Amino acid sequence: MDSKQHVDLVELYRDFDARCATSLDFITSAREYELELYVPSIDTRDKAQRELESLMSENHGLEAPDPVFQLLKDHFDEFIKGQISSLKRMFDAPSSFVSRLSSSIDYYSRKDSRNSVERAKILLSRLGRADEMWAGVQRLLPETPIDEVSQLEEVCDTLAVVAEKMAPRVPQLYSGLTENTIAQLQFNLEQVSNKARTWAAEVREFVDENRYRLEGRRQEIESGEDPIEAYRRLLLDQFGVELDEILKWHEEEIDKTRSDMLEIANKIDVLGVPKANSPKDVVDILNQFQGPCDTPDEMFVRMRQYLDRAQEAARKYVKLPKESVVVVPTPDTLVKHYPWGGYGGGCPRRRPLQGETFLNVQNYKAITDGWIKMNAIHECYPGHHVQWVRSVLDPLPETVKIGARGVPNSEGSAHRSEKLMEFVYEEDPFYPLFVAYRRHHTAVRIKADLWLRYFGRSFDEVVDLYVEELAFDRKVAEGQVLAQKLMAGYFTCYYYGMKKLLDLESEFGYDEKSFTEVIFSLPRVSLRTLENFLKMSDEDKNRFLNEFPSKVTL
Repeated sequence: MDSKQHVDLVELYRDFDARCATSLDFITSAREYELELYVPSIDTRDKAQRELESLMSENHGLEAPDPVFQLLKDHFDEFIKGQISSLKRMFDAPSSFVSRLSSSIDYYSRKDSRNSVERAKILLSRLGRADEMWAGVQRLLPETPIDEVSQLEEVCDTLAVVAEKMAPRVPQLYSGLTENTIAQLQFNLEQVSNKARTWAAEVREFVDENRYRLEGRRQEIESGEDPIEAYRRLLLDQFGVELDEILKWHEEEIDKTRSDMLEIANKIDVLGVPKANSPKDVVDILNQFQGPCDTPDEMFVRMRQYLDRAQEAARKYVKLPKESVVVVPTPDTLVKHYPWGGYGGGCPRRRPLQGETFLNVQNYKAITDGWIKMNAIHECYPGHHVQWVRSVLDPLPETVKIGARGVPNSEGSAHRSEKLMEFVYEEDPFYPLFVAYRRHHTAVRIKADLWLRYFGRSFDEVVDLYVEELAFDRKVAEGQVLAQKLMAGYFTCYYYGMKKLLDLESEFGYDEKSFTEVIFSLPRVSLRTLENFLKMSDEDKNRFLNEFPSKVTL
């Protein structure tokens, strides 16, 4: 291939990357469809499905004359399959269309860095289509399993709260608007809040009237395919997790993490620390010597201090342009599902980039000092914030920025960082114990997922597992199991991803610092893509990271 043919093929790949990345923009209300709120329909779903299948066929025919093109072609295959899976999940769980409106209210009001006029125009347009969106969701309910229909009630309740609480903040968050526009935006938010409460009541009534038929629909779906094979396919297609792999080693890893945790606890040389013989003993030690803050304000101050320390340390491990992180209370859109805290990204238009990490004020008495320290690393430095910054700014293909089967990589690398950065808190003899407890936690999550999906254990039995292995309060354990029922397979990814990354680091002979930069340069690709990337020459690695910059604009 001569140089012109090479350049032409690069451009062909970049164009194809852009088409793949924007293939669901109409349904997700992205970019040129930003003023829209998607109204779900079977016709538009089927059209999107056909377009994705066409992209899959086109990808099969792409020429791949060398390892770099082949790696990107293989990634496209994973990405398109992921989009097909995402499309199916949206329509299997139509609550996602309602939660998208909640997220829109939060994002355009708090995060988007554009001026008030632009943001208000978009949000008013979306709020104005709420009734159409709900009508589309209602048309999907007869074919939706009862668990998903029931979830819709909670999502509607959340929308009601988000819209209601945002309305009085409009004058502050949308400063510079005319009084009429402010009043209109407040009115529309209040209207949507009222509508969402009505929708929640309609869902309850629908479930009561159709419970037997909906149960039958679930049984019909479950009888159509062996549930174990369905779980195997879900793990592989959505996350790239091999079921047989975790079946083989999960018990051994739990024994290892439990043993490591107890060994670390019994080596702490601090007066008054009792001997630890069980996970409950470890939790008691952490609560006694590394307990929660007295007030939410103190928690936020401490988090800010830990973030500053972690940021300085992370810059020695990863390339990190000028950026910042703000600490906020957990948004109303997420407060029910994030008992400790998390990361919420930011506006990709803002310069320098600013992300946000959050802590759950309502649950601050359960957020120990170890959780705060760990969150500063896992969520930010080097964790999800660094992943977001690099994905926005690095000259990567757009589909690589978005990712495909990337959860084990993104969560695994953030989980790896928790131990890697223990030195940030070298004065604290209890932080390594918290890290060990956290690893035991993520290992037990795999067993819990297998109990639910593979071994057929009951909800209460899995709750008992969390109570016994992690000394969880029963209510907290029930919340964890409920989350795993709703997010099948997701919670296997943390420990699985970390373990695979550590294996790759050892196999390819990287030191800790060099490997950290590598995995944060491709934070959202599948572990398979990452492994094949590591096999390439340095020249080819550089080409993959720099030769195919995204053509997609915001």
